[in-house]
Amino acid sequence: MDITDSRRKKFGRQTYGSLVIFMGLAVSQWILVCLVESGRSIFRDFEFICSGTFVLAGLFFTVFVFNQSVRNHKIYSWVVAFVIVELEIFSMYVLVARTWVPDLLACFFFCTLLMIVALVVGCHLSFSMDLTRYIAPLFILSFVLSMMSTYFLLAHLFLPNLMPYAYLIFELGLTFVMTSMIMLHAQTINGDRYIQMRLNDFILAALLVFHEFLLMYALTFYWQIHYNYFTSADFFWMSTSTPNTQGTTPEYPEYGDYDKNTSDDDWSPKNETNYDWLLDNWDTIAAENSIM
Repeated sequence: MDITDSRRKKFGRQTYGSLVIFMGLAVSQWILVCLVESGRSIFRDFEFICSGTFVLAGLFFTVFVFNQSVRNHKIYSWVVAFVIVELEIFSMYVLVARTWVPDLLACFFFCTLLMIVALVVGCHLSFSMDLTRYIAPLFILSFVLSMMSTYFLLAHLFLPNLMPYAYLIFELGLTFVMTSMIMLHAQTINGDRYIQMRLNDFILAALLVFHEFLLMYALTFYWQIHYNYFTSADFFWMSTSTPNTQGTTPEYPEYGDYDKNTSDDDWSPKNETNYDWLLDNWDTIAAENSIM
């Protein structure tokens, strides 16, 4: 093994180690938001704040990608990378506060498994399938799939008869694009193809794969929030929670699980008497009683 091979292997370990750190930070914070009732109630109302932090993270990531001096600095590169990751993790709080831990972990596991499979397949593709030599066709394919996915997203929003199948096609299209990008970056990280990542850009490589994973995972929140496939009714009962209010404790503890979503039974006080209060002709009533 020559020096270049050893440095390339070290680069791969640093890249995937950084990726594991980023993903560990993300899932730990998301689980905490899901479990803490105060966090759920607070972050559900952070639509604009979380959207703003996501845009800010995109701007920081753009600067990080195109500014080589920042990437080459040992301290600044880590600081900017953690700022980007934390901003994106925080941006997901508004979605995480609307789902539950079983669905959160199940979808996280599936997306992680899909990412690992894409990384392994990308590294072991034959040299005749060097994706780094076909970046232009890959870009065109990604553009076509993104365009088709956009159409089905609009169909999902405005054509109720296609729900949820239109969203499924939209998600599958973008997921295929992201998995192809992961395979491409796996080959550049491995360093045995036409295009290689620079050996001191392991943080950039980890951020690229993390962003691709994050997009795939964000698409699953539609199923997590609307369908709760992996959260059973026993989970709601044990957590004294209700799926409609997205909370983990009842709003009125003295009534158990009774909250704003009342049942068909009306508990409001009623006047059950059969007396006709509209009858106010007392002279007629007195005359009838005297006759009797």
